[in-house]
Amino acid sequence: MKKIAFLMVFVSIFSISCAKKAEKPQVDMESEMIMPEAGSVLEAQQSIETKDALTSQLPAQTIVVPEKPTSEDIQKALKNAGLYTGSIDGKIGPKTKKAIEQFQSTNGLTVDGKVGAKTWEKLGVYLTKIEETPSAMTGNFQ
Repeated sequence: MKKIAFLMVFVSIFSISCAKKAEKPQVDMESEMIMPEAGSVLEAQQSIETKDALTSQLPAQTIVVPEKPTSEDIQKALKNAGLYTGSIDGKIGPKTKKAIEQFQSTNGLTVDGKVGAKTWEKLGVYLTKIEETPSAMTGNFQ
């Protein structure tokens, strides 16, 4: 008999507890907003406006860098990086190899004259060079 009474009390407490949880309004964490200081709101808005102004002046361009570069890709990237002055003929000769070694040395890579994954990761960004305008180089955006 004591077991049944204990069980009934336990079930009653459990059901009351569940009913109280159901009555509490659920708080949507995304809808809560912490109000920052007035100065920081203005600074954030100005930062966003400045970023938007700078972004709108840049050309919309998607750069696709091939995973495995061809000899021509390597020569174009080296030429755009200002390290290769020869013709883009697809032949990795002494001028191209010297330019690769110079690039590797400048970028803290193992200097072996071969364009592996690590070298291409850094060199590949030069494959499609974005021309800089005088205002972009000086930071004077108008």
